[in-house]
Amino acid sequence: MEGSKKGEAVFDSMNLNPQLFLNETLNTVEDIVGEAFDFYTLEASNLLKIDGRADNNRSRELAKGIDRVRGMIQSVLEDRLRMWEAYCLRYTFAVPEDFVLPESDAQNIQPLPNDQDLDAELDSLSRKLHLERNRSVELNSELQALERRSVSNELSARLVNEVSKLYDESSVNDMSKEMTKVASELRAAINRLKTRRTNAAERATGERLKNNGIDFPATALGGKIEELDKFLAELRKM
Repeated sequence: MEGSKKGEAVFDSMNLNPQLFLNETLNTVEDIVGEAFDFYTLEASNLLKIDGRADNNRSRELAKGIDRVRGMIQSVLEDRLRMWEAYCLRYTFAVPEDFVLPESDAQNIQPLPNDQDLDAELDSLSRKLHLERNRSVELNSELQALERRSVSNELSARLVNEVSKLYDESSVNDMSKEMTKVASELRAAINRLKTRRTNAAERATGERLKNNGIDFPATALGGKIEELDKFLAELRKM
């Protein structure tokens, strides 16, 4: 039982006092009932338009009626609270006879942290939670920005592909014509280059013949057959 020395030792080891808890609870109930009837008196005075500060018959009758109602309620409430207190002491805070508190537990039980420690821990947890929420908001913003950027990139890629496709389809004929023109110009340039090389070779041959004492102009290479025969005869004599 709670009044036994064993029960007191168990509760003392855990820094608990059942009777103190019950007394505080009963006092709290009494305070609540008092505040409730004070409010009831004020509201009744306002509804009946009675000045509670005035000493008249109506004010006294109202106070007497409220006291009677309060007495009836408190009488029933006190009986219930006494039964509740007895039940708590007999059953809720009863320590079984065979209960044994281990010595190690009794020695290692630490007192509960005070309110300041709890407040500091709660403040720390609150700050961490606030930081995590801010971080979550930032991550969500970054994720939305990446999603918008991805959508924009995909749209740009589709537009580029469509424009490129349209350009390819519309410029096939133009490109074919341009390539034909470039090929013609290239063939003409090659022919001109061949002509210049042939003329240069003929001039070089004429110069070599002059250097060997043969008066044979370079233009003779394009002359008549008789002139060519004469040229060959001169070469055999050399």
